[in-house]
Amino acid sequence: MQLLADKNGEQFLQVHEQDQDRVTVQFMDTFEQLKGKPFSDSLAGLLLVGWTYRSTSTAIGLSKFRQGITEDLEVSFALHQRFPLGRKVKLPSGVIATIASYANTHSDGYYLYVRVEERIERHLLTPNWKILPSEELLRLPYYPKPLTQQELNTISEFDSWAGGF
Repeated sequence: MQLLADKNGEQFLQVHEQDQDRVTVQFMDTFEQLKGKPFSDSLAGLLLVGWTYRSTSTAIGLSKFRQGITEDLEVSFALHQRFPLGRKVKLPSGVIATIASYANTHSDGYYLYVRVEERIERHLLTPNWKILPSEELLRLPYYPKPLTQQELNTISEFDSWAGGF
């Protein structure tokens, strides 16, 4: 399985077909569930805007996790990739928590320590956990203050000197 990941490694595209530069891709959620409909795009365009190839070990690890295999290096790697420390998640109970630390893999599953309000709790990771958007990505863009009259005069002076070039 060939995957593409966005700049932050938070969104994934599964490549269904590739014909030279044309690819048919589809979005995937945290646990390899396909979302939306497949669409075609140019591979060069996707790479240009920041999508990068993701190693198949992530996909293999997530597949093993969904099959119930937990004591495996690929599973551990994939879950660390998908659930980075400090990210907010929505637990199956509806509680919003922040990933605080990783616990060891056990025969009955993979556990994470999460911060719920001011408490640290240990929870079993299941495929119905949802990663929430990063707060840093939701911040408003920076808008500079308006130009002063002196700055506008300098720009006008340069424009008249440059003659439109």
